[in-house]
Amino acid sequence: MSKVCEICGRGKMTGKQVSFSNKKYNRTFDLNLQKVTVEVDGKEKTVKACTNCLRTLKKD
Repeated sequence: MSKVCEICGRGKMTGKQVSFSNKKYNRTFDLNLQKVTVEVDGKEKTVKACTNCLRTLKKD
């Protein structure tokens, strides 16, 4: 299972973890994906969506 939002297409992001001694290490940031049932063209479909997209869907 890929960790990609099926609505907006966002995926894993990379960055640096900075310790107290200011050493920098590579790390990945995973999305907060949720399984949601969405109605598309009169049919219900289960998709993996990031929480940012869920907030947008709730506004509509």
